Amino acid sequence: MSAAIAQAPADDDDGAAIVVTGSRIPRPDIVSNSPVNVVGAEEIKLAATVESEQLLNALPQAVAGAGAQSNSGNGSATVNLRNLGTVRTLVLQNGRRVVGASQDGVVDLNMIPPSLVSRIDVVTGGASAVYGSDAMAGVVNFVMKDDFEGLEVGGSYGISDEGDASRYNLEMTAGGNFADGRGNIVFHGSYYNRAQVKGAARDHATVYLADAVVNGVPSLIPAGNGVTPQGTIFSPQLVGLTDPYGNTIGTAGIFFAPEGWRAYRASDGFNDRPYTNLQMPMQRWQGSVLGHFDVTDSVTAFWEGSYVHSKINSTLGAVPMSSSGFIPGFQLDLRNPYLDPSLRNFLSANMDADGDNLVPVNINRRLLDGGSRTSDQTRDFYRFVVGLKGDLTDRLKWEVFFNQGQTKITDVQGGGVLIDNFANGFLTNPADPYKCASADPKCVVLNPFGLNSLTKEMMDYIYTDLTNITTIRQKQVGASLTGSLFTLPAGDVGISLGAEYRKESSSFNPDQLYVQGKALSRSAGLSPTAGSFDVAEVYGELYVPILANTPGFELLAFEGGLRFSDYSTAGSVWSYKAGGEYSPVRGLKLRGLYQRAVRAPNVVELYSGATNTAPQAVDFCNAGPDRTAQERDFCVNTLGVPGAVIDVFQQENQQIRAITGGNPNLQEETSDTWSVGAVFRPDFLPGFQLTVDYYNIKIKDAIGSFGGGLQAVITACNADMSLSNVFCQPLRNRTPDGQLYDVPLLNANIARMEASGIDYRLDYRHNLGSAGTLSYYLAGTYLIDAITQGSPIANPVNCAGYIGGGSCSTANPKWRFTQRLTWGTDKLQLSLRHRFIGSAKDGRIAGAKASGAAMPQLARPKTGDVHYFDLSANYDVVENFSFFAAIDNLLDRNPPYYLYERETYDAIGRRFTVGFKASF
Repeated sequence: MSAAIAQAPADDDDGAAIVVTGSRIPRPDIVSNSPVNVVGAEEIKLAATVESEQLLNALPQAVAGAGAQSNSGNGSATVNLRNLGTVRTLVLQNGRRVVGASQDGVVDLNMIPPSLVSRIDVVTGGASAVYGSDAMAGVVNFVMKDDFEGLEVGGSYGISDEGDASRYNLEMTAGGNFADGRGNIVFHGSYYNRAQVKGAARDHATVYLADAVVNGVPSLIPAGNGVTPQGTIFSPQLVGLTDPYGNTIGTAGIFFAPEGWRAYRASDGFNDRPYTNLQMPMQRWQGSVLGHFDVTDSVTAFWEGSYVHSKINSTLGAVPMSSSGFIPGFQLDLRNPYLDPSLRNFLSANMDADGDNLVPVNINRRLLDGGSRTSDQTRDFYRFVVGLKGDLTDRLKWEVFFNQGQTKITDVQGGGVLIDNFANGFLTNPADPYKCASADPKCVVLNPFGLNSLTKEMMDYIYTDLTNITTIRQKQVGASLTGSLFTLPAGDVGISLGAEYRKESSSFNPDQLYVQGKALSRSAGLSPTAGSFDVAEVYGELYVPILANTPGFELLAFEGGLRFSDYSTAGSVWSYKAGGEYSPVRGLKLRGLYQRAVRAPNVVELYSGATNTAPQAVDFCNAGPDRTAQERDFCVNTLGVPGAVIDVFQQENQQIRAITGGNPNLQEETSDTWSVGAVFRPDFLPGFQLTVDYYNIKIKDAIGSFGGGLQAVITACNADMSLSNVFCQPLRNRTPDGQLYDVPLLNANIARMEASGIDYRLDYRHNLGSAGTLSYYLAGTYLIDAITQGSPIANPVNCAGYIGGGSCSTANPKWRFTQRLTWGTDKLQLSLRHRFIGSAKDGRIAGAKASGAAMPQLARPKTGDVHYFDLSANYDVVENFSFFAAIDNLLDRNPPYYLYERETYDAIGRRFTVGFKASF
């Protein structure tokens, strides 16, 4: 959204200096040389939301970050510009940093009070020279209201047309001048409550389908997760044997079906979709104070303070427990009294050669008997800023400030499993098989053979809660001098000089059961992480008008910036920018900018302990018609897949355990950004503006998991199957039956990223006389490239136009736009918004193109175009009382396919919101 339209048409400018996010230099021209979008006060009002991520996700330049519809993560709401990662988008409040909500420094937008936001400036492209590290993809700056008099109360309530997904908000703002108008202070408080919605509440979210080729035709068939609540057992010795029904047992093992034990079938998979979140519940209490006081005629003191207390409750499906990888040397006791006698005889005859009644099998069971895993988070956030500002001369202004913030998160995770107790429950006392062999008096023999077979007593013995505590702290001090040095014939020479010092520190203290590897819940083993870094910086910007008001040169100007940063970790780095603008005639401006940006590694990237994750990946050792003889031999002779199962080998789960962690030797990332564009604002059509910008962002030495993630490592190994290939070495971590587990993927400066495209925006406002005004905007982007390369030897994958599939993550449609038409009178505003998300192909196609592999046969190879329409109205009932209402997703559009991703696409459906504001 163009800064010019969002704030005021240029023709109506009063000449006052205005600061936009693209530069710290105040200028009367409010169109930046960086592509800047502004979510103005009118858009904030018409959107009728108290979730800032919803405002930002409607911008075509932003892909969906975490938010209300997320199923996992830490409960934060985030913004992700250009799909380059939330860690590469810098979030500011009034131009100053906000303490993060996690050790990666990413800001939780829930911590910024939306009712106090005046506008949101968004600059896309590297802005490190202006604002420092983290601004590789761009900057989001929340500009707050700083002058308020009176008392204002408001509230809103929202609900879906299914009668769920409720949201309600209550807020109060009070402020006024004091000391004969020399000062102003504003107090704000609010309460927000958002209800939970699970997948079971929507038909589209209860389906678990997988691609298959049926009779030569690509089809979607019912499927599920291989770790089932009925339970399975597996051993290489079972492969090829026959169950009581004449079925051959494969690598998925034996399944405990209602009709009795038998070979596992693909249709036995567990559908975990109904248990996931479609809307994450949250309660939030916020309090803020802002103000300023004129100490003298030329010196003003200012302050900002905020405190947020929130509770976020999320759920995941029941814990998937597997003896493989968690219980070394696990053996099933055939004397277990709950074991089917026919299965006991079968296992004894085929596996118990020494007759000790102990057989080496892997047991898998999703512990649905105890309910879902839960995460009850309590967050306490505070931030305060104090400072002084004033006039050094009639041309130059100065400012000094101190900024401090802290976030503390207490996360109580329910539904965890005590690994030792789980193991103890499988060894029976030979004298009494209903009692444990363990000396633990609380031990209970377990019955994992069939659905709901575990009693409350059994679950109480193996279940536990775990508590993790995270604390993040930030301190920042800064001083700046901005304004103009002198006046040239073409205009004022603008400068901005400054120095800053910042320290970031954080600690993560997981539950001791995690640290000791004795429990499994949302993770399987966590290590404490603590660390800090500091940085001292100096920066400068310069704006020089060269020619103006001459034939062919309405304006020609240069813009440059330079920042030197000295990190305690990454060392000394430089970032800079250079560009300018050229207006051949009034109403047409050509602009361009080159920027070098840097991002230093954050605390979690540097110091995080080993953490278990479970990404989706496909092992090339899987048996199938496409597996080559070379792959087969390499998997057996080098990677450790047993020869006895290699011809039928299949991974047990779509998700494979991997270990991620920090690397204190990381260096900075660097990026180069080019942007060129034009702004057209003709005199003959007042209220009209068109902007078009091309951008190109290239990031090298990007920090990421080794090899770019598990699937990328598997692909890189497959390209050069040799132990001299560093990407093959981690794939030797396998269970005795050949399953990949705990693949080490520690952080490295190893990746490359690139994004390019064209942004466009059209604005028009027309006065209808006594009938009011009509305003329209269209803001969109065309994505040319979205390239990621996990390592120098991996094939780069271009995800422009793709979604998901392991190779691509968040939706990257080629075309995306938002348009809004608003009719307004003195008392009434009616507005219709249209959000368009273009078709995106399955990311498996992009992965196949990159690797040169055969194209996958898919029943639904793309999503199709998605249109959302939102209707809103605002009515001033009387002078000091207004009423507003909104209908989001007016046509009740379901997500494409079977819910590709709930952050990008609307998983809830049609929603209604009503609210009011009253002033006194």
